[in-house]
Amino acid sequence: MTAAIETPRAEEVLVRRALEAQAAYMPDVRADTGPAGEGWMTAEAFLSDDVAMGEFLAFEQSLNEGTDIRTAAALLMTDYGYILAAAAVPLFAGFGLVPDLSPASVALSFYTTEEPHDGKMHRTRRAHVRFLEEIFWHGQLEDAADGERFRAEIERHFRLVIEAIHARTRLSRTALWRLAADAIAGRFLDSGRRFGPVEMAKASAMRILKVPGSPLANRQLHYFDLTVLDNRQEDFSYTFRQRGGCCRYYLVEGGTYCPTCVLKKPKERDAELRLAMRRHLGVE
Repeated sequence: MTAAIETPRAEEVLVRRALEAQAAYMPDVRADTGPAGEGWMTAEAFLSDDVAMGEFLAFEQSLNEGTDIRTAAALLMTDYGYILAAAAVPLFAGFGLVPDLSPASVALSFYTTEEPHDGKMHRTRRAHVRFLEEIFWHGQLEDAADGERFRAEIERHFRLVIEAIHARTRLSRTALWRLAADAIAGRFLDSGRRFGPVEMAKASAMRILKVPGSPLANRQLHYFDLTVLDNRQEDFSYTFRQRGGCCRYYLVEGGTYCPTCVLKKPKERDAELRLAMRRHLGVE
């Protein structure tokens, strides 16, 4: 791996281009650099703030009847994992950049919005992300050492997140790490589709998330492909992420299993996904 990029330098062009591409790709979680400023708080401050954490958990419980505190914890972890993955993974998957992800060096600006899901609008908590230290390590997506650097930064950040959620809810650390890994794997797959090549992004994700002894590693998380016939009777294939964790949404009133829930049997999962693929293609 090359030395860290300390901006401003000639390499600042790469950093700015990567941040602009990330913001265009993920407008609901825009990443940038600079001081925190009004309306921002570091991840470290947020995670140590009982009021802020309590409000986030209460928000998760307000979305669905019957949401117990551990389910709220899983949903919070899912939302937080989405935010961090959206900010960090595209920079590495698309441009080989690894930001400083220490909780004291990452600032967040939270907001509540509505997003479509299954034909309905749902409230959700999102945040924009600001890297306070304008230091990026520049490497290669396919390089194992660079993947190790990215994994170290991801683990460094999530370790404090998981300890904070576990302390307030008692949801197991293992369950929380699985949800963190799901978020990273999902964003690598989608970033590969956005920036290409997708196979390289998938391979990089698995190298990062399957290191023996890492809290991110679990047996269930992987990618898999399914194929159906389209309207021209030609093969149409799509790659899915098999989750290793569970958001516990099936426990709320009216809740269901996610399409690739770890609790589903593969045969049932594949049949439902193939049906969804055919509907997407307009195949009867």
